[in-house]
Amino acid sequence: MDQHGYDNLIGRSSNELDLKNQNKVQDFFKTQRPEIVIDAAAKVGEILANNDYPYQFLMENMQIQNNLIDASLQQGVEKFIFLGSSCVYPKFAKQPLKEEYLLTDSLEPTNQWYALAKISGVMAC
Repeated sequence: MDQHGYDNLIGRSSNELDLKNQNKVQDFFKTQRPEIVIDAAAKVGEILANNDYPYQFLMENMQIQNNLIDASLQQGVEKFIFLGSSCVYPKFAKQPLKEEYLLTDSLEPTNQWYALAKISGVMAC
C-alpha cells in the first residue's frame, strides 16, 4: 500500500504492453478493470527526430492515446487523467499558459507533430 492508501497500482512497460495495439489494450482493460487511468505514455524524441519522422510521431501518439481513451470509455473507467505538455500551445502563447490559448495560433514547427497528436487527445477527453 502506498502513502495514499492505494494498494492495487497497475503499470506496464512498453515491452509488456504495446499501447499502439488496440486489441491488446482492450484485453488489458477487460482483465485488469482499472478504476483510474493516468495516461503519461507517448512517443517522444528530440527535435530532429520529431522533424524527420512526422508521420510516426503523429500516428503513434494518436494510436496510444486513442486506444487508452477508448478502452477507458468502454470499460467504464471512473477517472481518466491525460497528461500533455506545453508544446500543445501556440509557439508565442501568452504566459502563463491557459487552456483557452489552445488552437489560437501556429505551433512550434519542430515539435508540431507530437503537439497535434496531443491536442487531438485533449479534444477527445
